[in-house]
Amino acid sequence: MERIKRILFASGRKNNWLWAIGLNLVFLISILLFCDIKYEVSDDFVMSTIISGAYGNGYNPHLMFINILWGYFLLPFYYFLPSISWYLIAQLLLCFLSFTVVSYMLLERLERPIAFLFIVILLTIFADDAYILVQFTKTAMIAVMGGGIVFLWVLFYEKFRPLLIGAGLICLAGTLVRFMTIYIAGGFFIIILIVEFWKLLRNKNYRKIVRIMISGGVLICTAVGMKAADTYIYNLDEEYAFYKEYNIARASVTDASDYGYWAYEEELKKIGVSENDYKMMRSWSFGDNDVFSAEKLEKTGNIIDDYKEERGISKEAILESFQTRGIIGYPICIACVGMIFASIILLKKEWVLNILCLAVGGLYLLYFFAIERTLYRIEYGIFLGIFLCVLFLWKKNKDIAKTYFVEMNKICAIFILVCFAIESVIYIPDRSYQDNTSDTRREYIENVFNNSWDYDARKYRKVVNKGSKCENLIKEITENEENFYFLDFNTTIQILYYDWNPFYTLPEGFYDNNLYLAGIMSNFPDYNRVLKNNDIESPLKDLIKENVYIIDSDSKNLEEKVDFLREHYYPEAYAELYKEVDGYQIWKICRE
Repeated sequence: MERIKRILFASGRKNNWLWAIGLNLVFLISILLFCDIKYEVSDDFVMSTIISGAYGNGYNPHLMFINILWGYFLLPFYYFLPSISWYLIAQLLLCFLSFTVVSYMLLERLERPIAFLFIVILLTIFADDAYILVQFTKTAMIAVMGGGIVFLWVLFYEKFRPLLIGAGLICLAGTLVRFMTIYIAGGFFIIILIVEFWKLLRNKNYRKIVRIMISGGVLICTAVGMKAADTYIYNLDEEYAFYKEYNIARASVTDASDYGYWAYEEELKKIGVSENDYKMMRSWSFGDNDVFSAEKLEKTGNIIDDYKEERGISKEAILESFQTRGIIGYPICIACVGMIFASIILLKKEWVLNILCLAVGGLYLLYFFAIERTLYRIEYGIFLGIFLCVLFLWKKNKDIAKTYFVEMNKICAIFILVCFAIESVIYIPDRSYQDNTSDTRREYIENVFNNSWDYDARKYRKVVNKGSKCENLIKEITENEENFYFLDFNTTIQILYYDWNPFYTLPEGFYDNNLYLAGIMSNFPDYNRVLKNNDIESPLKDLIKENVYIIDSDSKNLEEKVDFLREHYYPEAYAELYKEVDGYQIWKICRE
């Protein structure tokens, strides 16, 4: 027993690695055992189906929002064990590695009690979010920020080359998963660089400055080079190049603020966009390349941007939006603010820099509120940046360590127990899923998960991988191979994908006779290939074809589609209910 205690509480690099890996491993295993892991948004599910071959065109590394090099990296694993979702496994592993190297850095830099406390806060507040609600933007920010600060720490304070390389690779992997996260992480890195370079300049250590600049430059150039490689590879294929162009045009409308058709009616009419056409765009029902061409979508997006710029956004509107989202109540926000207060009490000079970290995070929040891109995954990334930046700048307070060593241990132990007590609530699953039937499951999912861009604490405890699922609807689709089913985006995209366990792939070729009517897959080559194999030229226009159905449980959306067909193609078009399965309505569009 004494020997074990000596091993556990001894100082040194090996012991710190043992603690860092052990703590993170225990935490991840507890999440896997007690929590219901799922994707936070449908984008991850869609990308996982692309690489797994669910569209019947084999394993495809073109992951839309993720660098194709990451897709190529994952491909061998799918050939080895095709039934496993390596897309998900890779994200969990990347988060684990990121949190582990940060934990090691804390154990090396800080007093043991403080280091343990910060690791526990990091795992119980930030890691549980990343593991239970997997989302590629959050994963990327964890890797870029986590790997990045450890990379900087080794450059400035250590000579442990294997860790330098490892942290750099983790950071680069994060840029592959979501390159744009470097623009958020970059603001916090600049604070660290200014502080550390100033120290070196004061000591006239110019050689180390040059060495660090070269190392950092190599990392940045590699990240930019991989991004350029992704663009180059996509542009080699005309189909993928067009998809990229179309997707950018699509995002300029669907991701923009909606001020209503009448706000820019005159300008939209000039480019041939009617009120119903505009509604179709906003409801993700733009499945017609003639009416909703990339050019028309781009022009519509420009009109919205011009109106938004002219209209502006008031301080009152930002404050109201801030209050509506309840950011102050986010656990990640409380953790960051708590750390800032602790630094003011415990640290002599560094707390000023910590306030600066908070200010930079606040500016990022204001920016995204100003452009009206308020998404929880972005907010998560900002608060993670604040937290990790403060951790990097936190210094040992030797006076406190000597004078109040026992008291400090007790205080840290109390806070650690509080964190574990709060965390334990998440490990108690919400068993209301047991009361669901296949008909009520849709409502059960929709009530909590439909607004995927918002924070909702209920998501962590909700169980979606057990209980009744919409098996009858899936059976309807898979057993009627002669039919083709379009899935309305609003009805199914945020709900139906929870019927599949994210750890497993969909059957290869699952989408042979069904597709989302429109959405992020519109004009993706695999998507277009399925349409071609089923003799469908235009999703909306061909809804009147025999054996082509639309699954749409929103009467308003269905009416818009019928009105679209009447306006552009078939004046006599009407909808007829074919059947209702698991709470989903299946319609046949007809014409007299």
